[in-house]
Amino acid sequence: MTYPALLDHPAQSSPSHPPVRRMRAIMLGCGVVGGGVIERLPDGIELLGILTRTPRPEGVSGFPVFTDADAVFALKPELVIEALPGGAEAEALVERAVREGCHVVTANKDVAARRPDLVARTYAARRTFACSSAVGGGAPVLETVARLRDSGVKVGRVRGVLNGTSNFVLDRLASGRSLSASVQEAQDAGFAEADPSADLDGLDAANKLALIAREAWGVVLDPAAIPTASIRDLPAHVLEAARLDGRRIRQIGCLSRTVSGVSAQVRLEALPLNDPLSRARAEGNVVVLLPERGAEVIVAGKGAGRLPTAGSLIGDLNRLVKAQRS
Repeated sequence: MTYPALLDHPAQSSPSHPPVRRMRAIMLGCGVVGGGVIERLPDGIELLGILTRTPRPEGVSGFPVFTDADAVFALKPELVIEALPGGAEAEALVERAVREGCHVVTANKDVAARRPDLVARTYAARRTFACSSAVGGGAPVLETVARLRDSGVKVGRVRGVLNGTSNFVLDRLASGRSLSASVQEAQDAGFAEADPSADLDGLDAANKLALIAREAWGVVLDPAAIPTASIRDLPAHVLEAARLDGRRIRQIGCLSRTVSGVSAQVRLEALPLNDPLSRARAEGNVVVLLPERGAEVIVAGKGAGRLPTAGSLIGDLNRLVKAQRS
């Protein structure tokens, strides 16, 4: 899922050598995130076409646009970049990409978490399934977990603010806004989907816990079986009581590994202000990795919005290009 570090801009080939062949790619979706990826597409990728739900006669940034999946897959891509909203359509298209032997780079944490079989099939075909942007956005959570694992550091516990939308909403609720107004503000800022249920109810964070557990320990968790708590059920007086007590309420994803197995939970906690997770503000994410031995590792960054998610997708693309050239 992760690859060696790579500079943002791969070095150009020496004039004395033939140019390196670019990877043939298609993009599924061209909304906020997909558009951000197109603006910074790595040099080693040739984008053949973009699949969108609605026609765009003028094209997008000069690339052909399709509304028919068969037509865009007929271009015979080696790489599929998936930036669609979650749902059955996105899952079916990712599965098709895997079935047709493509590398997959996706921000779809729902599919990546629920369908470990797709990841396994991709690697069995000696292809890549990369989803770093599915956890943490601009916070390199999966990358850090992989580096610790590969260096022999055994992570025992994980605590994190894993959902930027929920954190943004909780900050607005703490300032006295209503839930509906807070969600609308998150949507206006590009942090929340039209349906924010997965964020508010902890389902998005549960998907991310499943991905972290798989990366850290090779354990497959069913995200639907992870207990969650919903911000919708949070009484106003609890927020006020936390404020008066000098605390902040945060949606926290928790993972722990013991000899008896792995436990996971998404809960709402009133944290002291000096807790690293309490310091996550607005759309920020903070994750604390606690090794079995040694000091804790804190990973932080913006967890929602166009730039963090697109940037993480681009990081995966750069690593894939580097791996193909090595």
